[in-house]
Amino acid sequence: MDIAVVTDPTGLVGGEVVRALGPRYDLLVGLDATAGPTTPAEPTARFRHHRVDLADRAAVSAVLAEYGADVRLVVHTGREPEGQDPMLIAVGTSNLLHAVHARCPDAVFVLNSGVEVYGTAPNLLPLVETATRWDLPEDHPAHDRGLPEARHVDHVERTPRGTALLAADLAAQDSGKRLDVAVGVFRTAGLVATTGESPFAQHGFVSALVRDALRGSPFVVRGFGGKQVRDVLDVADLVEMFWQFAMAPRPGEVYHAGGGRERSCSLLEAIAGYEHLTDHQVAFDYDPEPRYADVRYWSTDTTKFRAHYPRWRPTTALPDLVAAAHRHWSARLERLPGEVV
Repeated sequence: MDIAVVTDPTGLVGGEVVRALGPRYDLLVGLDATAGPTTPAEPTARFRHHRVDLADRAAVSAVLAEYGADVRLVVHTGREPEGQDPMLIAVGTSNLLHAVHARCPDAVFVLNSGVEVYGTAPNLLPLVETATRWDLPEDHPAHDRGLPEARHVDHVERTPRGTALLAADLAAQDSGKRLDVAVGVFRTAGLVATTGESPFAQHGFVSALVRDALRGSPFVVRGFGGKQVRDVLDVADLVEMFWQFAMAPRPGEVYHAGGGRERSCSLLEAIAGYEHLTDHQVAFDYDPEPRYADVRYWSTDTTKFRAHYPRWRPTTALPDLVAAAHRHWSARLERLPGEVV
């Protein structure tokens, strides 16, 4: 029997893993400690849920021991339980890595990390200010390709989540290099789902902007003149990266996973693009104080992953990702008009 295990199976990334990879395995096992929904948005008879606290090493080990060598893939979405200490990401990752090494050592382990591990390091880039965005000079090697994996992580500010992700990230790399666990680390930025329906918020400022516009709430632009840049990736493309890696793993490898320059925008550009898409003016307020450890610029270079797995390419253009965020929040707010999100 071929079994895949995924944490947070009803979340944005975990839900897409269930949707896209579930049919490729005999059984998909979901691990989740929350009191929320425990079945995927698109239920399958081959899905089994275990309510387990990832901070409980013995409990995690017991679940994986139940399935043993039949486990072929473990996807850890790197999401702490709602309202809890982000450092649980690191603790849960360590416990999962320990259990995989002990109970199913031949399984592939995928960690969904994040570019927050770099903290404010991107602010040290030689950025230039244009009318609508912060950008790299055209002659900079990362202008077209985006920022590669070779970035420093020392002497920077980062959020508690970024610190926890870095700890998890390093633990995963160590398991790959030292213990030969088939670990792959994927550092993501903004994510939007274009297929299925996740009950959880999508990731990044494009989604937050669309949410507030549809709620009729002023979107708060914080610092940098609204010219801070992020890229966006279809979560289906991210999960396809997981699948490509699972078929030919490179233990301990780290990959950037994002949309790149073609799928990047500043907040000002996102507002203008959304207004053009919907013919609806977006109300926003400006706070000149940036969020702690925020950065002016991020655009992802996926050259390394595409060199290792040449069949992969991002498939969804930026306007289609914005439209998908609009559909997601329109449907969610219509279904739950009083929801606080």
